[in-house]
Amino acid sequence: MKVRVVLSSIVLAACGHATYTDPGPAVPVVEVVKSQEILSPLPLRVSLPRATGTEHVVVLFKPFGVRGWYQTELARSGQTWRGEVSCREVSTVTGDTKYFFLALDEKGEVVGGSGSPNWPHVATIVRDLEGGPQSLAGEAPPVRCHDVADCPPDFPGCPPYSMKRGACAVDDDCKHGDRCAWDGYCGSPNANSDPSAVTNLSEEEQLEAAIRAVSQRYRKMAKN
Repeated sequence: MKVRVVLSSIVLAACGHATYTDPGPAVPVVEVVKSQEILSPLPLRVSLPRATGTEHVVVLFKPFGVRGWYQTELARSGQTWRGEVSCREVSTVTGDTKYFFLALDEKGEVVGGSGSPNWPHVATIVRDLEGGPQSLAGEAPPVRCHDVADCPPDFPGCPPYSMKRGACAVDDDCKHGDRCAWDGYCGSPNANSDPSAVTNLSEEEQLEAAIRAVSQRYRKMAKN
C-alpha cells in the first residue's frame, strides 16, 4: 500500500534558489510507502514549492526498537527530493519505522518539517507482502538485499557491500564536520545517529535534539 500526503504546514520562505526555475507543486507533497518487506529499501519522495527556499531535505528516521533518530539526505532534482532508507537499515526487524522530514535553506536554517513523535509518517515492516516489495508511483519495485546471515559480505558468490562511511583514525580524517566514531568510521553508525547520546531523553526530546544537530551541521557546512 502506498500513501501520498499533501501537507500545508511547511513554512514558506521569501524566495527560492535562483538555480531552479521549476515552481514546484502548489503545496508540499510527501510520498512514502505504507508498508514494506524486510530487507527492502523504503523509498521516500518530497516535492516542495520553490517559494519555500528549500535547498536540502533531510529525513530523520527511527526503526522499530531503536533509540535515537537516524538521518539521511534526499537527492534533489528540481523541486523534488528523492532517497530511501537502505535495505540494510531496514534489516530483518519487523515493526514500525517512523519518519520526520526536515527542510533547510541554503544557510542551513530550518524552513519546515513534517511529522512528529505523536503523529509521524510510518512504514510498517513485515516479513512478506502479497505484491512483493513496494515502490512509489511511477517507480520500479525495489530489490531486496541478501540476508547477511545467509550471505556474508564479500563471501565468494555473494554481492559486495560498500561502506558509505569513510574510514578514519582522528576527526581530521573526516569531511563536512563529521567526527571519527568509536567504530573507526566517519560519522556515527547507522546514518549519523548516536543512540548512546540520547539514552535518557524522551522520544520527543530525541527528535528535538536530532533537528538541532542537523541544523547546526548544515549551518556549519554553509559557512565553509
